[in-house]
Amino acid sequence: MKLSNLQQVIADSKKRFKIVCAGRRFGKTFLSIREICYQARLPNKLIWYVTSSYRAAKMICWKQLKNRLLDLRWVEKINESELSIRLKNGSEICLKGSENAQQLRGVSLSFCVIDEAAQVSPDVFAEVIRPALADQQGGALFITTPLGKNNWTYDLWQQAKLSPALWDAYQFSTLEGGFVTQSEIDAAKSDMSERQFRQEFLATWEDAAARCAWSFDREKNVCDVPEHNTIQLDVGCDFNVSPISAVIMVRVKNKLYVIDEISMHNSNTQELADELRSRYPKSQITVYPDPSGSARKTSANGLTDHTILQNAGFTVKAPRRHDAVRDRINAINARFCSADGVRHLFISKKCKYTIESLDKYCFKEGTQIPDKDSGFDHQFDALSYAVAYLHPLKRDQDQMEKKPQWWRHQVEPTQG
Repeated sequence: MKLSNLQQVIADSKKRFKIVCAGRRFGKTFLSIREICYQARLPNKLIWYVTSSYRAAKMICWKQLKNRLLDLRWVEKINESELSIRLKNGSEICLKGSENAQQLRGVSLSFCVIDEAAQVSPDVFAEVIRPALADQQGGALFITTPLGKNNWTYDLWQQAKLSPALWDAYQFSTLEGGFVTQSEIDAAKSDMSERQFRQEFLATWEDAAARCAWSFDREKNVCDVPEHNTIQLDVGCDFNVSPISAVIMVRVKNKLYVIDEISMHNSNTQELADELRSRYPKSQITVYPDPSGSARKTSANGLTDHTILQNAGFTVKAPRRHDAVRDRINAINARFCSADGVRHLFISKKCKYTIESLDKYCFKEGTQIPDKDSGFDHQFDALSYAVAYLHPLKRDQDQMEKKPQWWRHQVEPTQG
């Protein structure tokens, strides 16, 4: 079973977890079968191939895998209805659909391939497959065509940067796979939108819609934040029951560093204040909250959100009314990267909810209205309240002052 050069690079990796993001017809299933056979050469292993459904598993992989194992003369027994194959060395290979995830619980796995992973629920790996691999310290291969940054596989993709000792990530286009001709790719390009083509054939991570934090770049704005003096802290805060959210920042000259975050479900402003004080008992904290908190009475004794924060010993700074949403969005983007290419706002790698919010909070398709239904707005709002207060956009002066002299002193037209 001969692999292409790029497939061989993936196969040669010794990392426990590998994610392959590849364009259509790259040869992903061929690679999956090779990895399954390689793992099954060892005795008494349990190996799973998992994809979106039982039907898809049978259609994509079953026939090719079965024929390959028969050619190798490894097979002891084949169960067509359960899509399982027992080998002569005691190993077993099973094909599974993820549509009934609860039925997959309770096994100890040696290795797992999750094919077309973007079509599989993230809970299947987090709650079923990952625990099943634990006792044997088994590995996993994730293979997918990307389905945008809002998909869970994009978070897996980032693991190679966060945990390089355990993870490898690969990205290859359809053409690099060598199974589709350039002329066919050119024909597909004329039939698809630019975003669709990049996603399906170039295997790029496309936003489902325009991101609200369009200037945010994981490579440039996320970093290992150095240790800073935390005597004075700035905190952006978004009042919400589930979650109530905050970002904790330090200012160093003209730069802002987000060093910590809070995301508390089924909580309230008093609990947020208690958590802040618990984490930073000696710090002088200034909070930049949602302006509506000056009126919202959320405690049992009728205190407003702002009053609760003030009673906790924090300085509260907020405009009397909301800034225009577009002004907050423009302000935060200007700090992530200004027009002259300078970046003034950085996020610690450990602030995973904030990073996810910045990556995935988008405008509704075809509009400039942020999609509040996505659930990715809370950390963005918390951060933008603080940034917009500390670094507001310079508003135009009075429009009359902008107009030329002839406008202000024009002569009324003569009558008659």
